[in-house]
Amino acid sequence: MEHIVGIGGFAVSGSPDDVIKTFALSTCVGLVYYSMRKRCLAMAHIQLPECRAMGSGDKPSRFADTAPEFLLNEIKRDHGVTAREVLISLYGGIDAKGPGDCFRIGEKNLANVKAKLRQLGLAYKEVDTGGQESRTLVAYASTGIVEVIKRPMAFTQGAANQQRRPFGR
Repeated sequence: MEHIVGIGGFAVSGSPDDVIKTFALSTCVGLVYYSMRKRCLAMAHIQLPECRAMGSGDKPSRFADTAPEFLLNEIKRDHGVTAREVLISLYGGIDAKGPGDCFRIGEKNLANVKAKLRQLGLAYKEVDTGGQESRTLVAYASTGIVEVIKRPMAFTQGAANQQRRPFGR
């Protein structure tokens, strides 16, 4: 079965036939947990650096300071995976150093996810973070392999103007 993780969402799978995908990570961070022993996979598409006060529509998977623990609890509860056996990888969090990027969301998302993982005593591997390319992730529950599909991001004013030109000019 294919599971699609939207912005701020998550998915957990214990079926070896499952695939979990998330699209267009830019400043967002893709957090992936995998248990080789249980062949369990979990993924979150983290949108924002911190949760100050969650509203009724907010999900803990949406925030860099709450998603790591939330996702761990989900994979533990659903599949009996222990924290020691989880392989953790990080993706996304681009450097959007273009005009108007005074918020540095990608940088803050990565920093907060890493800080929370350290606080939980969890080791992680930065597989593909930073840079200036959007990433789509395709993860396989049977193997834990995560395919990364990259697309360049256009941050310059010139690139934005080029997109507005009529065809053929």
